[in-house]
Amino acid sequence: MTTSLLMSKMSDITAARRRDYKQQRVMGMNDHEKRRDDRRTSNDRLFIQIVSSDDPDLMGTTISCEAVDVSASGLRIATRIEIPAGCQLDVWIDDSAGPGKYFLSSDVRWSRRAGDLYQAGLELHDGSA
Repeated sequence: MTTSLLMSKMSDITAARRRDYKQQRVMGMNDHEKRRDDRRTSNDRLFIQIVSSDDPDLMGTTISCEAVDVSASGLRIATRIEIPAGCQLDVWIDDSAGPGKYFLSSDVRWSRRAGDLYQAGLELHDGSA
């Protein structure tokens, strides 16, 4: 391969990386973003049950909440009570677009206050239906 052709290929790669970087910034991806999958907004109603928690009073608690956004590997939920990071949850989703209900298992990766509500990031377990 000639030097000029090699330099041309390297320039193409560099330009493509710059475009990808700019596109990520436009899409709002921050340096702390850890998502692996595309997400979509949602307002599906779900029910969660806390299966494991450091707070024994939360164990077995069932909570109605709403999905804020979803991806193949996780979802962000909004709820009226705080669900601490580290909890394990069972999640029931009633699909409004179809007749089915879905049962998922997840871990709470982060939790924070958002106005009058709390939001939590859930990572789905592998093999969840």
